[in-house]
Amino acid sequence: MTNTSALAVLVFADPNAKYCTSLCRFCAAPPWAGLQIMRYALFGSLLGICTVSTRAAQWSGYASIGSDYIYRGASLVDSAPSLQGGIEGRFDEHFIAGASAVKIDHQWVYQVNVPDHLQLNFYTGAAFDCGTHCRTRLLVSRYVYPGAGTSNWSEATAAVAFYDRIGVSLSWSPHGLGSHEIVRSYESWLQEPLSRNTSLELGYGRVLIGDLNYWYAHAGLSHRFDRFVVDLTEHWSDRGLQRFALDKHSRRLVLTISTGF
Repeated sequence: MTNTSALAVLVFADPNAKYCTSLCRFCAAPPWAGLQIMRYALFGSLLGICTVSTRAAQWSGYASIGSDYIYRGASLVDSAPSLQGGIEGRFDEHFIAGASAVKIDHQWVYQVNVPDHLQLNFYTGAAFDCGTHCRTRLLVSRYVYPGAGTSNWSEATAAVAFYDRIGVSLSWSPHGLGSHEIVRSYESWLQEPLSRNTSLELGYGRVLIGDLNYWYAHAGLSHRFDRFVVDLTEHWSDRGLQRFALDKHSRRLVLTISTGF
């Protein structure tokens, strides 16, 4: 088992007892040292979180299976289905930390295959109110891909949401999406309830990476059946992704079934 795989087991198997220790070791590990500012911010935030009793944390998570996995306009799956899962803890009212795992076949750059077919995302930061119906999240994330020949990368994100229905986010990375370029990403979304169990979601984003500046968008319907949510979403992306051999299609329909806990 690789160090990354072992870390994932600690995080998902026993979060209350080992979550802080595992993530603090992850941040301090020299082989994953990226941008120093992000590393120190991630490590410092986790130290603050670890001083708070994990018994006081509020935990939530999700698991899903989808016909595809679209990440910022590009599909990362060559063969369906895509499995996903994640967990997040809230500490001392404002601090948050979490981890997720996704089954993928390659990174955003199509030429970079992921031998272990796994993307791990570890993040920490803060969430706080910015008004009566306004919430803000400031996060530092680390994307890890077990196996040889892959490129791990870090990212900082600021996001704000109003009434839990509309939101925007800005992300910056010194070597984003596994590339060697500075990457800036902008996203916006709108979620409108149509009934008690059905909602409509619209989203639009742009990615600036080197000389490539492309857009992506989605529109979808989701419906809750007891503990499960079924989502059907149409994704569109800039045809420039095809010219750069980053995705073979500019339009995809994705079916996802998920549950939360």
